[in-house]
Amino acid sequence: MLELISLYKILFIVLAILAISFVLGIYKNGKISMKVIILWIFLWFILIIFSLIPDLTTFLANYLGIGRGIDLLFIVGILGAYYLLFRLYLNIENINQDINKLVTEIAIFNENREEDEK
Repeated sequence: MLELISLYKILFIVLAILAISFVLGIYKNGKISMKVIILWIFLWFILIIFSLIPDLTTFLANYLGIGRGIDLLFIVGILGAYYLLFRLYLNIENINQDINKLVTEIAIFNENREEDEK
């Protein structure tokens, strides 16, 4: 049992380190902002902490009145997913408004150009 727990810790720590290096590489290419990279690095460090101290999730869950540590992780994950979904929805709405504005401006430009040609 002890070897399995050690393997679990090592696996998640290696996974987190690889993910952090991947995120840093994406940031280096200029594909994500500093705010996003800080968020992802913070989340991967939390994974490392929870891997090293698995009883911490149970302690936090009991403190918040939630039954088990895994329940706390699922609740936080679901809330995080809803937050990201909401942010994506807002971004799509902004892009939709920008497209509508651009299409309107192109239509007005084309109409004015046709009138000038006549």
